[in-house]
Order: sequence, then structure tokens, then C-alpha cells
Amino acid sequence: MEALVLMYHQIVPDGAPDGWVPAPLADPRYGVTRLEFARQMTYLREEGYTLLPLGALFSGETAEIPRASASGRPAVVVTFDDGYASDLALAMPILARLGIPATFFVTTGHIGAPGMLSEKGVAELAARPLFRIGGHGESHRFLSELSESECRSELVASFDRIRTLTGQETAEMSAPGGRTSPLVAALARRAGFLALATSRPGLHYPAADPFFLPRLPILRRHTFRDFSALLDPRSRTHRVNEWIRSAKQAARSALRILSPGKGG
Repeated sequence: MEALVLMYHQIVPDGAPDGWVPAPLADPRYGVTRLEFARQMTYLREEGYTLLPLGALFSGETAEIPRASASGRPAVVVTFDDGYASDLALAMPILARLGIPATFFVTTGHIGAPGMLSEKGVAELAARPLFRIGGHGESHRFLSELSESECRSELVASFDRIRTLTGQETAEMSAPGGRTSPLVAALARRAGFLALATSRPGLHYPAADPFFLPRLPILRRHTFRDFSALLDPRSRTHRVNEWIRSAKQAARSALRILSPGKGG
């Protein structure tokens, strides 16, 4: 069945001022408050959305799941990028209470830094059957802008540390900044990852390439009405969001061609 993969970052404590971030890596635009996150997850559960673990999209586990209801709604997958301490402290209790699976993509070189998950926190999340740890690079550098050898080193180091900390024999990967390429996808596969999540707009369809997995970022500026509309691919809100994101990514790609070697 079709699936919409949601991309979260840091969950912000209630009462934190606008612009608050837990760590230098964090972008305040991605800081969803704990209260709003709880409301969003409760809505998914109460409205009867099919909530899948990420691995179900490419492991064949969806074979026994009926296609979306008559409304045509896609299934929903919840993911987090970067590996903030709020994954464990704020997001996990809400997800566990509602029985919602999630994958936490961790920047392994930032584990233990202020505001980031500790080694113990990573292991604690991985020990819960609902949750899974994925890779988000070693340093959070944009993989598509690295040399082949640097990219390979980032991916291998990330995968090895995840296995060491969690005991997982497999893992999925999320490209930092959503920056990827056919070479990055090939190197991620060779490093042992099962999939590569991007920030490309769109739905994931059965038999689609798991190494170019599209996702929908959920931002601080999104109201609850925005959130519910974004879940519907037929809504004007969803279509406009896809158009804007596609235009921005095309412009960014054009700038990289004109200015090779510069970061984005």
C-alpha cells in the first residue's frame, strides 16, 4: 500500500521560547512542541490511520495489510532525524503510550554531545520493540557533496556504531539534509543499510526503490489544520507543499551545478 513517511527532528519542551534549540545541530524550524506532537500522534491513532514501522515498506510485511480505506488514505510511518535527547525524553513516552512505531536516525558522531542522545539512550530506544535506530551519517556532512571515499567512510562508521550500540544486525539510513545521489544510494547499500530516506516530496509506493525514500517534514509552523491536511495527498495544502519543496530542490540542484563543491 502507499505510505507517507513523516520526518520529525527535535521535540521542544512545553514553554520553551520561540527559536529554542537543544543543540547546535538543530534548526528551530523543525522544533515541534511536545504538546503539538502529542496532539498529532493522538490524531493518527484516533482517526484509524494504518501506522507502520519503516521496515514494513520494503520487507513484504505489508502483504497482509489491506489497502487504504475507501478514503484512499496512505499508511503513515514516523521517523526522526539527527538523534536529539528529546527522542527519548519527550517523543518516546507519547509513541509508546499510543503504540506507534518509529525509527530514530542518529548522527553517530554526535552521540553523547549536549542535547543529543547518549549511548545509553540509543540502546534504551533500540531495546523497545516499537522502535528502531537508523543511521544519519557520522558527522552530518552532506553525503552527496563528499568524495566517494569520504562518503563510504561516513556510511561504514555510522553502520558499525549502530550495530555496536544496539545489537541490530540491520539498519536503515537517512541522508543528512536530504542530500543524496545514485552514488550515495549505492554506497549505502554496500555499507549494509536496507534503505535510504531522503527529503524528496511524495509517497512511497509498493515496489519503489527503498534507497530513494520520500518523506514529509513536519515543521514548527505547521498548525494542527496543516498537519491533518498534509496527510491527505489530494488536499490543496499537500499539493502546494509538494510543489514548493520540489521547486526549492530543483533550484538547489541548479546552484550546486553552477557552484560545484559548495555546501547547501
